[in-house]
Amino acid sequence: MKSYEFTLLKTCPHCGLNLSIAFARCQDRGCRKLRPEFEPHASVVTDRQGPCIWTGRPTDVCLPDGSGLWAPYFLDALRAGWLDNHYRFTDAFRAARSRRAGK
Repeated sequence: MKSYEFTLLKTCPHCGLNLSIAFARCQDRGCRKLRPEFEPHASVVTDRQGPCIWTGRPTDVCLPDGSGLWAPYFLDALRAGWLDNHYRFTDAFRAARSRRAGK
């Protein structure tokens, strides 16, 4: 399955601005609408930018524990079962991270 990095909308359906891959919200100051993919997950989209824990680059997606994730990585983590219904990292995420780190 392709990462959402390759399947997210490229332009805002509300104002037509090109959307940044990192953000769940349109960056046009007059629009600021959520990407359609994020409407069910609006609670993790903030008005402030913070660093993504995996890229270090700015994002507006922030988990309840304060972890930032680029928009497509958040959706990928949900699909992989790495986040629960409360947007907390799961044991499946911790196991995958341990395997990747060789622990």
